[in-house]
This record gives sequence, structure tokens and C-alpha cells, in this order.
Amino acid sequence: MIKQNEIISKVLLSIEQYKGSIDAFRSSVLRNEYTPAKKYYSRLLLWKACVITETLTIRDWEQKLASSRVVYHKLRQEQEMSVQWHLLDEDNEFYLPQTRSSKGPRQTNPTLVHLHRIENVADDPLSQDAHSSSRSSTTELDLDLLMTLIMDVQRLFPGEKLFHDNSAKALDRKRQMVSILYVWAKCNPTIGYKQGMHEILGLMFLNMRKESVSLPQTNTVSADDRQILSLYDEKYLEHDLFTIFNRFFVTSGVVSQFFASEADLMASINVFNIYLMKVDQLIHYNLVTKLRLESQLWVIRYFRLMLLRELGNDLEVPSLLWDKLAAMDAHTGSDLVPDTIAFLVVVLLVHIKSELIVCDFSEALSLLLHYPIAAKLKQNPQFVDSIFQDALKLAEHKKDDMKLYEYGRKMNKKYNSKLRINLGYTSPASGIASPTTLSRSNSPSPAPAASKPPPDSKAEKMAFEKYRLEMRLKKRAQEMMSKQ
Repeated sequence: MIKQNEIISKVLLSIEQYKGSIDAFRSSVLRNEYTPAKKYYSRLLLWKACVITETLTIRDWEQKLASSRVVYHKLRQEQEMSVQWHLLDEDNEFYLPQTRSSKGPRQTNPTLVHLHRIENVADDPLSQDAHSSSRSSTTELDLDLLMTLIMDVQRLFPGEKLFHDNSAKALDRKRQMVSILYVWAKCNPTIGYKQGMHEILGLMFLNMRKESVSLPQTNTVSADDRQILSLYDEKYLEHDLFTIFNRFFVTSGVVSQFFASEADLMASINVFNIYLMKVDQLIHYNLVTKLRLESQLWVIRYFRLMLLRELGNDLEVPSLLWDKLAAMDAHTGSDLVPDTIAFLVVVLLVHIKSELIVCDFSEALSLLLHYPIAAKLKQNPQFVDSIFQDALKLAEHKKDDMKLYEYGRKMNKKYNSKLRINLGYTSPASGIASPTTLSRSNSPSPAPAASKPPPDSKAEKMAFEKYRLEMRLKKRAQEMMSKQ
């Protein structure tokens, strides 16, 4: 009862703080005002209010929650969506005997779209594929999907007791995870399940499960309090997670740009490359032109997991970022979240620019796949909010090349003030243009001039070649920008 009273207090204080305005609530999350540092902070309230109810008016929650929960309930009742636990080997810990509901004839094309009245197309996970003729799948494909999901969920977050304490409850939680992903994949056959989705759902599950409570069946709770607690009802944890996963994943544009197809993913990577060139040409030149390190070798994980792994092993860190992504109003445009993620990656690169520009191919790839997040958080505990605010500013100016360039210079001045870069100076001895020269100094003053090599030295020739490459890069950048 203590936990329930604490929840009620947090909800009422949060609503009072923002005068019941969901827009003010969203804005406070984006401005880093509604954080775990506040005594009345509730991550479950944040996610469910921003993604499911889309309102802080408590009296409207019951209808909103019932409407979303019935979708998943009806889906689970459909034969086509029934998880085929009985197809597993009997010695598999996930095995369940066949139930009466799973023994009926298989439907080849169930019209799931008409299960209930849907006011918002984003509520219906089947809306994208309502006329798909490939909805039915063979028993073998069902089993393959189930086995893949079980294997991935079994490996999820090693050491996390909620999933790996060898208890019956831990198995039930993993079974819930598998069920959500199985139904979602069956609802979206053109996309299906892709590795990484289990990690996204896993972090959502951990955060929502922490605050969920069991509602008492007695009259010890008032009707008003019960309305509040209904948002936290663990009985509907699986239903609400399905809704959050589906709405956030689909409405935000994450699925369409990062998961839908190889072509869509490559298009997103190309857009990222253009953004990077506009914000910081030197990083782009070093990675793409000089090292020929193709972005798809490392950035796919950044995109698809929404920086979950890049932000470290402490799951609270990516959770802080995801709070902000959840608070973004996806209805303002399906590119908002994907663009923000792309610019987040750009900002992360700017923060390690001094290391990146002196790396060879293997060193750069290793640095990108093992982002030094621990060092960044040690230097700045507010690092996550810092990179998010920078990414938001860049996203606001995504169509203005000059403002992107100017903000890139501003970030470099702030985060790389000790990095000295001189572009294309002319050697007095030979009149030959020299390339970018790099130096790091503990003082803001320029490094003293080094003695110059003879005009025909190897270093001077290499300088000329690098300068030529930079000129080509500038020309290519101008061409790409003109096409935008």
C-alpha cells in the first residue's frame, strides 16, 4: 500500500506541476526539467502519458487504456496470433502443452482489422498490412520465429536479475517478451522480427516493470485513486508494452527508416552522411574519404538500437535519452525521431573528433564500436542531455546548410577548443599549398611554428596530395548540398 500511495502522490504532483498540460509536460522532459532528480518523477507516467493516453487528464485515462488494451487482447485470441509454445521440444523450458484455443483450424486470412473500432490508425498494428496476402505462415515458419525470439530473449541483458534469476517469475517475464515480439512480427509480416528489437523492448520492459503494481481487489482504494493506479496495473503490463512498442516504433518512423528494408536503411545512412558533411567536413573527410570507412559498418547499430549500447552498460543512461525520444511529439512528423537520432550520432562524433582524426582504419572502427561513454559521463554527468540539446538544435536547422555549418563550428569551439586545425596554408619556401595540420595544446594560443622541410621533401609532396583531396571534398560537399 505504501508503494501505491507513493505512486498516487507522484502522479498528482506531476499533473499539478504542469497544470494538466501534456504539451507542457513533454516540453519539460525535452528541456531536462522532468528527470529522476525530481521527487515526483515517474518514468512509467512519462512513457504511458506521452505514448498511450496522450493526456494528463486522469478521467480520460480509463477509456484510452481500455481502447489500447483491447487491441492486444483481441490479437492474442486470434488463432493466427497464438504463440505456438507446444511446437517446442518438451524439454525446452518455454514449452507449454497445446490448449483448446490453439487446436482449432488455422485461418488463412483473418480480417484482424475489424476487431474493434479504431479511432487512430497508429493504434492498429495491422493497418500497414491490412490487405497483405502473406499473413498466414506455415507451422515451420512459426516455430523458426519462436525459436529465434527465445534465443535472443535468453541472451538479453546478462546479469539482469529480472530476467535471469532462474525463477518461475523470470521465465514468465521472458515469455511475455517473446509473446509481444511474436505477435508484433506476425502483425507486420513485410518487416517481421529483426535482431535488436528484443533489446529495445527489453529496456522498455525493465523500466515499466519496476513501477507496475498489483491493484487490490477490495474497496480499500477510492475510485479516483483506482483511476490513477490503472495506469500502473501490472495485470496489463504486457498489453501496454505492446502498445508502447508498436506506437513508438511505428509512429516515430524508426521502423520505416531503420528496419523496413535494406533500401530504406541505406537511404537513412546516406542522409546521415550528408548531415555529417554539413556539420563537420573534417570528420566526414577523415572517415569516408581518407580511411574509406563506410558508415554502414558501424552506424546501423547506433540507429537500430537508438544508441542503447553506445551509452554504456548502465541502462539508466540510455533510459534518460529514451525519455526524451518518447516525449517528442511524433505526430508533428515521422522524420523527427530518426533525424534526431542521426544528429545525435553526429554530435557523438564531434565529441571524439580529436581521437578520430588521428586514427587509422582499424583504430577508428574500434573507437566507433566501443564509444568511450564512461569517460564522457565522468567529465560531464549531464552528457546525455548535452548531446540531446545539440541534436535538437541541429534537427531544427536540418534544411539550412549555413546554420548547420555554423552550429558545427560552435560545437567544435566548445568541445574541441584545444584542437588546432589550419586548412590549406601556403608554404613561403615553395609556394605549394599544404594540407590540414593538427596540434593539441593546453593553452588557447597557437602552437609555435615548426621548422619547414625542404621544398622537395616527401612531407611537402604528401601535403600537396592531402590538400588536393580536401579541395575535392569541398567540391563534392557543394554538389551534394546543391541537390538538397
